[in-house]
Amino acid sequence: MRHTGARRLLGYGFLLGLLAAGWTLARAGAAVPALLVPDPARVAESLITKVVADPAALPLTFARALAGTVLGLTLGTVLAIVSHLVPILEPLTRVSGMIMRCVPVLALSPLIATFFGYGGPAAVATATVMSFFPSFALVGAALWRIPPALLDVIRVTGGGRGTILRRVSLPIALPELVLAAKLTSCVGVLAALTAEFLTANDGLGALLARSQGLLDTPTVWAILLTSLAGSLLAYEVMDLAERKTRARLSLHKN
Repeated sequence: MRHTGARRLLGYGFLLGLLAAGWTLARAGAAVPALLVPDPARVAESLITKVVADPAALPLTFARALAGTVLGLTLGTVLAIVSHLVPILEPLTRVSGMIMRCVPVLALSPLIATFFGYGGPAAVATATVMSFFPSFALVGAALWRIPPALLDVIRVTGGGRGTILRRVSLPIALPELVLAAKLTSCVGVLAALTAEFLTANDGLGALLARSQGLLDTPTVWAILLTSLAGSLLAYEVMDLAERKTRARLSLHKN
């Protein structure tokens, strides 16, 4: 486990080194105009003075992404459990989830803003919609993999649906829920950023819209790099949580 994390960090370092080298060569050789690829020093300055220092940008976007992701994972898990307990509802929930998953965020944003309002609520709702399907699909698949014989044993010994849910369904679904959280960790940030870009007056998305309108390319790059770093950090945290969860459950099984 430690070796895997170390190799991943080395991979990130190698890619960052290539990016920095290519960035420096592009600017030194004037291969591209500064309007498209700004100097790294100007991007660093914008990162400090406009992105990190703005109290209405970075904290708001990541808080909305986190809230939306948690709500989406919770909604997907609840729908998966309900579909498992009431199988007649499974096709309806599955088709609805696939439709929302396939529709682009740009197409959903006006509809979401109509129902939930503009700004922060729209960002949270967009992150929720984009985050719920992985948990619904993965948790649902795990629940349907439960051996029927195991359920029969619990029923014979007097256990009802509550016992099955607490003793069997949730422990089996927990690793898949953490995996869904890992897969959606990047989606939540992207969804919140996109909704803010289209509907909000604050957050990284609104700052991105203003910077793009003013042709402030260093700030645009700083925002994109910040969102990328936040997404990678969230992914790594959830990847560690998934590995620890699976290891602990495997120990309990032994």
